[in-house]
Amino acid sequence: MQLIKNNPYRTIGLLVGATMAQQTRQIKRLKQFLDAEQEPEDDFSFPTLGQLNRTVDSVTDAASKLSLDSDKINAAMFWFYNGSHTDEPAFDAIKMGDLEKALNIWSKLITASDVTQRNASAYGNLSTLYLSEILEERNTKEEILEQGISLKLKFLESDFIKNFKELATDETFKTTKKDLQLLFLNQVQSEIDKNGGITSRKFHEILNKQVFSAKEDFFKSFVQKPIEQIEKKIEETRKRKKSNPEKAGEYGNDLFKTTQTLLDSIIAALGKLDTKTVSASDKLANEILQCGIRLFNHFHETDTEVGEIALNLSKKAKSVALGSVVKERINETTQIFERYIKEMPSREKQKVIGRDLQFVTENLEMFQGLTDTISNAKALVDFHKPKLINIKNALGSTDNLYLEISSAIASNAQGMIVTVVNQAQNDFLRNKNIHEFKNIINEAYNGITAISSLDMLPNLRAQFLKNREVITGFKNQVNTATTGSSCYIATMAYGNYDHPQVMVLRQFRDEVLTKSQFGTWFIKKYYHYSPKMVEKMKNKKVLNTLIRKGLNQFIKLIKS
Repeated sequence: MQLIKNNPYRTIGLLVGATMAQQTRQIKRLKQFLDAEQEPEDDFSFPTLGQLNRTVDSVTDAASKLSLDSDKINAAMFWFYNGSHTDEPAFDAIKMGDLEKALNIWSKLITASDVTQRNASAYGNLSTLYLSEILEERNTKEEILEQGISLKLKFLESDFIKNFKELATDETFKTTKKDLQLLFLNQVQSEIDKNGGITSRKFHEILNKQVFSAKEDFFKSFVQKPIEQIEKKIEETRKRKKSNPEKAGEYGNDLFKTTQTLLDSIIAALGKLDTKTVSASDKLANEILQCGIRLFNHFHETDTEVGEIALNLSKKAKSVALGSVVKERINETTQIFERYIKEMPSREKQKVIGRDLQFVTENLEMFQGLTDTISNAKALVDFHKPKLINIKNALGSTDNLYLEISSAIASNAQGMIVTVVNQAQNDFLRNKNIHEFKNIINEAYNGITAISSLDMLPNLRAQFLKNREVITGFKNQVNTATTGSSCYIATMAYGNYDHPQVMVLRQFRDEVLTKSQFGTWFIKKYYHYSPKMVEKMKNKKVLNTLIRKGLNQFIKLIKS
């Protein structure tokens, strides 16, 4: 630590507690040696701690830093003092460069759990030895720093710190344990911030393991600054985002990057459960997320794809957030971004087929407002077929988006035809007008055939084939009925072409009448006159009942 290597006491070559007279003599002696360009005689500058380039000016400057009690106590925190008879052998060992011996002398004295009058200086001096960083070969930088801080805080927490204070300053100088602890920690924090070595987060993790009076005060005073810095950066980002929403993603990433060290220091100081930590983290997470949302909303209806940037920001926000409410909001927003990214291939396809897709969408809506007729169904197919071909050529016949578009046309056209056929069936059952029914069925068959040329999704294709089979069956039946192979009067009397009695009569026609000249003549005449007779008799219930009774008797006869 530079606090030790450049310590005013070291520059002058004295221990903490040297009297003003000793200090004056030492300074005079040093200047004489330096003026004569000679190395000063043996003192307490401990060359093994590192190079010390002493000049007349540096000695004068060091002396000025030891003129006031407040300056003396600042320097004393990071230097050695003679508080016990065991300290002198340790100092001699350091002068000789035998750090192992000094370490053993002081380490044996601190094995007891408590700081006592006898070992208090061992705690303070051993701490300074660790903090000087000359023991790095034995341990890592973090380990020797933790050891040095732990020993110093135990020393500063003890009741014997008053002896040290009286030794370093005038008896009129007033201070407390907390004051000395804060003085020590603030200087360590300042050097870490200036020279690095370890992170502030690690420093605070070390402190969190210790027990000392000023702990709460130190952390409160420390975290206020990073909290204010985070809040300032959030406000700056909010203003920048409002002015340039197209750069919101860049601002969000900058905010995340520039606040991580600040947030880490707060977490290390207070822990993740502290209300100040949660508040700062959630404010930061919310603004990072908001940058993603602002960017997404700005480009949502454009050709610029920002889904990945927005999703990345939501993930960064989630890594920061601590509160459940903010986390839930982040999760909900993340799902929106993920769904948007998943749909990106579809949007890319829509860009390729943009005009054709717009044409289909707009005109399909227009057709849906028209009356359900066969002609409208056929027009729907014919009108959109060229555009469907364009889309098919662009995307491919197996592309799902193309199949969805083509299926939409097929489904609407099919729906129109099915509606017309169902209505025609109901009308036929009421008025028995088979010729009218035939015309509609034939027209529907032509319409359904036109639809069959369109590509469809599997489920719609299966439904279409069933409807086409039904319409084809109707077509065959009505065509057969109107070309001489149906029993008009019997069907009218019994109300159903497939009535069992009608089927017996058809069987008699096919197996008996068609075998003779008379039977053939009868069939011809029957089919010539019976449709006209059916038209005249279809609504006469009494006559139909009489015909049905007569036919029943005739059927009994031909069955016997």
